[in-house]
Amino acid sequence: MLQIYGSPLSSPSNKVCYVANYLNIPYEFYFINIGAGDQRKPEYLKINKFGKIPAIDDDGFTLGESNAIIQYLSSKHQSSIYPQDIKQRAIVDSWIDYSSLHVMVATSKIMFNTHFYKFADIAKDERSLQDGRQFLEKYLPIVEKQLTDTPFLAGKEITLADIAMIAALDTCEVAHVDLSAYTHLVAWRKKIMNEAFYKKQHENYAASFNKIMSKLTNKVE
Repeated sequence: MLQIYGSPLSSPSNKVCYVANYLNIPYEFYFINIGAGDQRKPEYLKINKFGKIPAIDDDGFTLGESNAIIQYLSSKHQSSIYPQDIKQRAIVDSWIDYSSLHVMVATSKIMFNTHFYKFADIAKDERSLQDGRQFLEKYLPIVEKQLTDTPFLAGKEITLADIAMIAALDTCEVAHVDLSAYTHLVAWRKKIMNEAFYKKQHENYAASFNKIMSKLTNKVE
């Protein structure tokens, strides 16, 4: 059985779970506590030499990096969520990269300096926080424009592009990112979050975040 290693607080980890759910792949989920340093333990480094989450073990085949994982799983199961046509696949890949290298980098900066810095025992980086917000002001209009032209990021059907982007935007509520100016993006996001593959993971990211953080807050304070 597929084994997924990650954390419900990790957007890249959730991305992998969303895809496994979409593909109806049975899997076991193993929680890796980043705060406790689980990702640096020798037994985990045997699974993912990068020492990051997520990672998978698919009957002895181990792989790290969320984008590589979702592309591998979709290719293995020959799903239309990752098109076989080389040009269509390239379009999907470009949106996967855009969501990860631009949108998720920005939301991660905001999320870290809104919440996670407390658990890393470092000071909030106000410059990084503002950079994240400014990056989104630059990047999200491009997403909004695409969703005025097509119902999904790569065309008429849902693909990995949409799952990568929904994961990148999952932290918006708890990071106080206001998306209301992007009406097509908001409608698209609501539609994706109502899909069964998403609901199987959680009602929404905020629900998972609040549940887990309520157990940790007292330790920090």
